[in-house]
Amino acid sequence: MKKTGTILFILFITLSVTYGADKDGVAIYKIWAVGDNPDSPKIYIDPSNPSINIGLVNYDPYQRNVRVKAEYEGQSFESPLIPIIPNSHHEKIIEIRLKFTEVGDHSVTITLTDENGKKIESKKINVNVVNPVDVKNITCQASYTAPGAPYTEIVTSNWYTVTLKSNPRSQSDYEVKTWISVVSKDYTKDSNDAKNANDKKIIYNGKDDKRIVYLPKNSEKEVFFKIPDINIDENEFKIQVHTEVMGLHGYTDGLEETTRVNNNGLISYNYKKTVKIFKLPVSVEKYELFKDINESSRNYVKEFYDSSKIYDERIERALNTNIPSRNILPRAYMANEPYLSILRIQLRNHHNKRADVTVELESPSGYKTVKSVKIDDLSSETIYIPYLSKISDTDFKIQVYSDKHYVYSSKEKLKIEPEAIYPVIIDNISLPNDELLSYSSRLSGNVVVGKNYTVNVTLKNNYNRTLVGKVYIGNRYNEKNTYEQGIFTVNDPLTFRIAPNSKNTYELPIVFNREVNGPIEFIIDVDGAATDNNRKVTAQSTFFQFNAKNLLNVKKVWYNNTIMPKISTVNHGGGLFVNYPVAGYNNTCIVALDNEISIPATYRMWVDVYDSKGVLKATSKEKIVTVNNRNSNDPLQTVEFDIFFEEGFLGYTLFHAVTTDDFGNVEILYTEGFGTVSRNINPNSNIGRYSAIDLLNKVPTSMNKVTEVVSPLNIKDLTYSESGVTAIISSGLSSNHPVNITYYYNIEIQENKNTIYKSPNYQDMIHSTESKPLNIKLNELDPEKSYEITFRVSIPNFALKSGNYLPIELKKSLKINSDVIDVENSPPGINFPEIADNEEINHEVPNMDGGEDTLEPELTMIQNIMNSVKNMISKIPLIGGFVS
Repeated sequence: MKKTGTILFILFITLSVTYGADKDGVAIYKIWAVGDNPDSPKIYIDPSNPSINIGLVNYDPYQRNVRVKAEYEGQSFESPLIPIIPNSHHEKIIEIRLKFTEVGDHSVTITLTDENGKKIESKKINVNVVNPVDVKNITCQASYTAPGAPYTEIVTSNWYTVTLKSNPRSQSDYEVKTWISVVSKDYTKDSNDAKNANDKKIIYNGKDDKRIVYLPKNSEKEVFFKIPDINIDENEFKIQVHTEVMGLHGYTDGLEETTRVNNNGLISYNYKKTVKIFKLPVSVEKYELFKDINESSRNYVKEFYDSSKIYDERIERALNTNIPSRNILPRAYMANEPYLSILRIQLRNHHNKRADVTVELESPSGYKTVKSVKIDDLSSETIYIPYLSKISDTDFKIQVYSDKHYVYSSKEKLKIEPEAIYPVIIDNISLPNDELLSYSSRLSGNVVVGKNYTVNVTLKNNYNRTLVGKVYIGNRYNEKNTYEQGIFTVNDPLTFRIAPNSKNTYELPIVFNREVNGPIEFIIDVDGAATDNNRKVTAQSTFFQFNAKNLLNVKKVWYNNTIMPKISTVNHGGGLFVNYPVAGYNNTCIVALDNEISIPATYRMWVDVYDSKGVLKATSKEKIVTVNNRNSNDPLQTVEFDIFFEEGFLGYTLFHAVTTDDFGNVEILYTEGFGTVSRNINPNSNIGRYSAIDLLNKVPTSMNKVTEVVSPLNIKDLTYSESGVTAIISSGLSSNHPVNITYYYNIEIQENKNTIYKSPNYQDMIHSTESKPLNIKLNELDPEKSYEITFRVSIPNFALKSGNYLPIELKKSLKINSDVIDVENSPPGINFPEIADNEEINHEVPNMDGGEDTLEPELTMIQNIMNSVKNMISKIPLIGGFVS
């Protein structure tokens, strides 16, 4: 027995130690609402007794003194020091009184501290303050509820009935303050909260129209409210009912039902809310811009254009036909003045009674349109309504109502983008057709280059007020491309002022400085005219065709010499002689001309010849030539120009003709080659040397030819120094002469046109690909005097005249004095190479392999051609005396 007691004592000590190890101090073991089941999963606060119980247990072996504090929503409730005896099986219950102003969930923090203020434990709980009053029903006193939608009412009255019911949580009779608000369908916040006062989704706040109702326990009562006429930008809304019981405010936007549930003595409550929607009787189902003119829109269009006195030719045509005209509207004329659009709007009557519906449209600019229509019950109706706005207006206001209690009022975006129609048009244009030309057309201007013309433009103002602007000739020939500057000359823009629905004619001068065969732009720029959204300029362009012809038609430019140079060597001793211009002789350049006008015209004419780098090499004398008219069978008039070349080169011949008559200082240019008479062809044809079109027979073709001035050798450089005169001789035609070329040279010095020294003729030989310096030593010249040194080269048997061989003779001159050295006939910008002493020529035949290849790049094309010619010619013993 003693042994058993010992074991029990040890067991008791073990359990005590273990229990003390798990828990100590004072603890909160349970929190529940006063009057509610302690085992309820949620803490519900009764407005009649808004208190909670806090259960405490002291696990320490001594008395503890504690305080309990509750903090919530900026308020607090604190108990005095409460002694808790040392017994873990003894429960201490502390009641805390809470004071709330709103029904619903709240967060409360419970803190337990000791007598020194040290925190022992803290818990955060959620409590639900219940409303003892349910909103049993909300209904409009004149409404329609569609079958299958019991919680949606179609309203036509502004009187509402609210039924309040004392629910099972009621503990007594209550005095209830109640009011209603109108809010958007998706609004869920408290409209009574001051921080939501400016929320646009609160349509009407009735807190200043409260009712006080005495509601006995377990009873219900109806309360009646009248709301003001409302404007709303949606078709549906909600009624938010507010109640205030014993200082507690609550709200709901639906029907409420609270039921009591007894589950084996465990009492609980179920809460159910059903949202109720109220709907306007008439709604806008859709709207769109209507662009056609037909029976639905014709009268509106006619009324607008008749009353506004705006003339639009396309509108007039559409109104005068019974066939619908597609995609015409809208059309804007002035940027800051109204234009007409037609809106097609589909409306629906949701009520079971026929409705008289009014539709109002208003633009941001203040233009308003009103239309009324009758719509049968539960039906849709499509209406067409005119709408006036300015281009700057991007939205519009629409109002729809069947009575004034409920007005659907919404700002809607509408991307109209009207077509900009110019209010001033070119009513007529008189294009010049010169009598000097043999052809004319009413559809185009046909003029002569260099002559002054006037285009008469008649403008018509189709708008209903006086318009001001400018009219002028532009520089474009299509929407994207412009003429080069100087193609034609026009005056500054001309300012116009035209009365409404009137016409004025204006004169626009124009002079063509070059030939033109294309459209010319005429521009009208009206102050304040409307523009399309994709246009950056306000002006209106119209294009008219012009054909500006030169007075002179240059048919052909060519050389016709009696002396023909050898352009290639054939069979060593022979050669090919052709009718090319030649260096060292006078050449004849012939120009064939035709007069394009009906009277003779006089010109200053001359010929310039340039090398391939654009350097002027030779100029003919100027001639005054009168070009006469000719019959179709008469030969072309020709003009001959003598021109001398001092060296050979490749380049171009340029013919100049400047009229001396009253046509202005017009210069006509043409190169060596030929032109054809223009022919009319399909503008879509594929034009080109490799096209399917026969160019020579069907396509207007001209040829600009290269001018080759023939010389087998050239004097590239000529310089003077104290040691003498240095000249560089180079082959002119490269491999066209694959043999040694023998030449002679000498030097002559003149002072004041008098020869003071002339050297003997020296003989030398050069290969076709060679370039060599020649140095002729001279006595020192007087530095105080001016001299002209002329270096001459003669290449025998390189020209042919009437079967006789002639030499080609070249020369280059150099003027020297004490300050200036001037090389005549030398291209500017060439750096003369220095000649070393060991490169001097001693008038002996040089080694053929000793030359340096200094071929001109521009010769390559001719060389390739002539290689082929030589191969062919070498097989023919004699061709008409030109090959020997």
